[in-house]
Amino acid sequence: MYDGLLLGTLTWLSFVFSFLHLPVYIKTLLLKNFLVTDILSVLTSFFLLTSISKSLVAVIASMFCGLPVNVTLVIYQKYTELYT
Repeated sequence: MYDGLLLGTLTWLSFVFSFLHLPVYIKTLLLKNFLVTDILSVLTSFFLLTSISKSLVAVIASMFCGLPVNVTLVIYQKYTELYT
């Protein structure tokens, strides 16, 4: 279980750093559509992690990765509401 949480956290960090390199129009699309972003992050992490290891740890990691992605999007939304 703890391995899955660690792997999910590392995958989330990888998504955050990869997001910084995306074109502006894709960033805008993903930041405005939480549901699309959440679905894409969970599916991407599920397919990437389970293709490497067909274990329960990879499934837990992909499920956990969706949670910090969603929290990050909510924090971003609250930040932009307050400071823009």
